[in-house]
Amino acid sequence: MGSIPVGRTARRALLSVTDKTGLDSLAPALSRAGFQLVASGGTAAYLRDLGLEVVQVSELTGYPEIFGGRVKTLHPVIHGGILGARVEDFADLDDELGIAPIDLVVVNLYRFEETAAAQNEPAAVVEKIDIGGPTLLRAAAKNHARVAVLSSPDQYDRFLTELDADSGQVPAAYRRELAAAAFARTAAYDRAISAWFDSGACGTTPLRYGENPHQSAAMTITAPGGDLAALGVVQHGGKELSYNNIVDLVAGLQLVADFDEPCCAALKHTNPCGFGMGPGAVGLERALRCDPVSAFGGIFVFHDECDMAAAEILGGRFLEIVAAPSYSPGAREHLGRKKNLRVLTVDFARFQSATAGKEKAWGSLRLRQDADSGFPELAEWRVAAGPQPDEDLAATLVMAWKVCKHGKSNAIVLADPAGTLGLGFGQMSRVDSSAIAIMKAGQQDLDLQGCCAASDGFFPFPDGIEYLAAAGVKAIIAPGGSIRDDEVAAAADKLGVTLVITGRRHFNH
Repeated sequence: MGSIPVGRTARRALLSVTDKTGLDSLAPALSRAGFQLVASGGTAAYLRDLGLEVVQVSELTGYPEIFGGRVKTLHPVIHGGILGARVEDFADLDDELGIAPIDLVVVNLYRFEETAAAQNEPAAVVEKIDIGGPTLLRAAAKNHARVAVLSSPDQYDRFLTELDADSGQVPAAYRRELAAAAFARTAAYDRAISAWFDSGACGTTPLRYGENPHQSAAMTITAPGGDLAALGVVQHGGKELSYNNIVDLVAGLQLVADFDEPCCAALKHTNPCGFGMGPGAVGLERALRCDPVSAFGGIFVFHDECDMAAAEILGGRFLEIVAAPSYSPGAREHLGRKKNLRVLTVDFARFQSATAGKEKAWGSLRLRQDADSGFPELAEWRVAAGPQPDEDLAATLVMAWKVCKHGKSNAIVLADPAGTLGLGFGQMSRVDSSAIAIMKAGQQDLDLQGCCAASDGFFPFPDGIEYLAAAGVKAIIAPGGSIRDDEVAAAADKLGVTLVITGRRHFNH
């Protein structure tokens, strides 16, 4: 298409910007190039302060800005001037309706993203949803055959280089490039607005800080009600929940909810540091035998009632949270004597329903996946090596498998029928995770002879099996899937170790 003029001898530029960076260079250059400057209220005032002659939008349209500036540029005189395809189309409209061509549109948008990210009140965020700005950008970009559009201060320097000040010519290819950038900006802007509404930001609560004190944080709940009660969580006492508390709480509730029997889980930094089968104090004591040191300052979650005996044990420890579906008479009050302890009652069914699925977000990047729910593989597992497990051994393997799902990969769980004996999580090597689990059991003088092990991933080599067997493990459950599965199974068979393959894994990254 080559190069075509931006407009006539008297060219017109419309400027309406929130970010005035670079405007002190662009606007004078446009004026020198023969552009008449038309601007909305705040931009017009800024340009006049620069000593430039400016026509305010309201002067051009004959209508003042209304609703506190919500309506400024939404007028046929403005949009007709942008969308007219050819200069000659305006021949009669200028005199009849006061519509003359606009040849350049310079617009950047209200700071919606920054306002939303700062966790402002919803009304303040909504007020930063720009309507007129995106409309101007889209109109100018659509008519890029005649109109140039600048949607970012970063474009100003190059535009002035591309613009021939004498002829007013702008290369067609460059106008198309600017149009693409404008559409990309409005699309990103709309995505940010949509994401904010999808997040149910009206249920956003500021938190004291994030993972560290120098990080700001907030909790957003999209369930009706927009608070923890909407998730089935009621807090009875203690300090307000922190960012880290909430992350740990979710991990603990999801772990315990995978069981149908009474049990108790201790967690630290989202990893289980102890798990015990049994009601109240029985499950608690079994959970504490595994790694009581790591449980210091952690959280405890009960599948069933937290009884008075459990409350008395916990009352003598430093911890962050106790969560249970109910408390025996006096137990909650006993825990409440610790003024900083967060004591929670949880409706597990309601919580599971409200928190199904998993999402991670980094600014504009968001990942979402379905919930890792259910264990259909337990009905279809196969014994790849060693003796068939009896009923008690099978139940222990199932328990270890479920706990293993909730540790950070690579994850190894050592267990007996009462609960966990050793836990190794978050290592890059499965053998290292095994070593940590064995070490943890040894620190508490727990006997590993005849215990079970669970692995959240396959064993790539026989060495992992051999290492666990040497520690006393007699049965292992793992997903399988290695190209050396047969070699691994042969090693287990040789050692007399039962190896159960599930065919389904539960990584936790």
